[in-house]
Formats: sequence, structure tokens, C-alpha cells
Amino acid sequence: MTISYAARKRLGVNASALVLTVVAVVMLLPMLWMAFTSIKPDSGIFSKTPLRWPESLTFDHYANLFTQFHFGTSFVNSTVIAVVTVVVSVVVGGLASYGFARYPFRGSGLALALLMVARMVTPAALVVPLYVIMQTLGLLNSVTGVIVGVTVLNLPFVIWILKPFFETVPREIEEAAELDGLSPVAVFFRIVLPLARPGIMTAVLYSFLAGWTDLLFPMTFITDDEVMPLTSSLLQMQTGYKIYWGELMAGGVVLTLPAVILCFALQRYLLRGLRTGY
Repeated sequence: MTISYAARKRLGVNASALVLTVVAVVMLLPMLWMAFTSIKPDSGIFSKTPLRWPESLTFDHYANLFTQFHFGTSFVNSTVIAVVTVVVSVVVGGLASYGFARYPFRGSGLALALLMVARMVTPAALVVPLYVIMQTLGLLNSVTGVIVGVTVLNLPFVIWILKPFFETVPREIEEAAELDGLSPVAVFFRIVLPLARPGIMTAVLYSFLAGWTDLLFPMTFITDDEVMPLTSSLLQMQTGYKIYWGELMAGGVVLTLPAVILCFALQRYLLRGLRTGY
């Protein structure tokens, strides 16, 4: 019996959908476990059915985040770190990437390769030199020091992400804008950036996640509770005598939600970015 091409194609699509569904369920199970645990009373956290809907709900763990662990201040600190990282990475990385795409020079390929090699260096190897630099500049125990550290690691990747998008923008459009009297900087911000929106949104998402979820630099540069972001505040729930599991899971939900919401909001740009970029 010969199976037609359409049937084989349909079978392949269904098989792929089944595999992706199983993978998605497996990936979501820890998040569901975390969410259910965050609304369970302490007596029900260690039940044998962790994914079962709790018989009694409590939001005390969420309240304790803001009364005992200063999560409000940490949320503001994380927001500042993530937003400033996005702005600096996209503006500086965008200008650098546009320069590589439109004004190539002798050795530009080598420079791009060196940028990627620098990004491949493990962040732990940069902690000590960056710590010395932050100490010299007086940036320890400040969100500025964390922003600098995260941005240093983030910029090479942003440059590589944006370069192919700028290369797809027709030069004729830029030349027409310059003939209308726009300066090169105005052409970049008013013409090129809107046309490269999928790449920009991809860089925004990546930069936000880098700043929002970073733990290495806050843990190294910050010891003051008033300056700690969310990732460092979660560590305070694990002491030598007790682990506050309910608050820890609630904090994980608070940390995860903004990233999930942003991913859903920018997913159409992200998909277009994956098709266009390297």
C-alpha cells in the first residue's frame, strides 16, 4: 500500500505536533508545581500529589514576600536593572551593529569574531576583574554596577543579532532619506530602526531577560538589602536553619510572570527574528 505525499505530510505534521506537545507539557510541569506550591499552606507543601489542586488556598506566602523579604524594593531594583540594560544594549549595540552592517572596514570580520569569542567566555571568569573595576569606580552596592556587568556581557550578542536585520534594509531608502535632509543619525533612528523592528524586539527581549534574571553580578556586587534585585532576594529565603518553601515558590512566580508576559507580547517579532537573523 502506497501512502500519498499529502498523507505523509499530514502524518509528519501530526507527529511533530504530538512531540512538541509532550515537550511543552514536560517543560510546564515545574512551573505548575511552583504555582501550586505558592498557594498551598505550609502543611500541604510536602504532599505526595504536588500537582493536585490544593484543598485550601492561601496567599500568605505572597504577602510575606512584601512584608518580611522586602520584595517590593527588590522588584523596583530588578525593573530598573532590566529596563536600563535594554535601553543601553539596544542603543549602543544597535549603533555598533549598524556600523558593522553599513560601514565595513578592514578587519571588521575579525572584530565581529572577537566580539563573539568574548561573549563565549564564561561570566564567572569576568567576576574578579569587574569587581575590582566596580570597587575602583565606587559602584559596589548599586544597581549601576550590576547594569554595567550585565550590559558588558549582553552587547556582543545584541550586535550579532541586529547586524543581519540592518543588512536587509535597502540602501536606497536610506539614501532617499538623506537626500530629504536627514542626518545619518536621524536616518538610523527614524528610518532604519522601524524597518528592523523584528530584530529590535528580539534584542529587547533577550536584553530584558539578561537583566531580569541575572544572579551572578548582584550576588557578587551587592550586599545591601535595599539594593538587591529579585534574584538575590530569593536567596534570602534559604537560610542555614530553614527554607521558606512557600515564599520561595511565590517569589519564583513573581520573578517568572513578567518574563512570560513579555515573551507572549513579543512572540510574533521573535518568530520573524528567528527567520531573518543568523
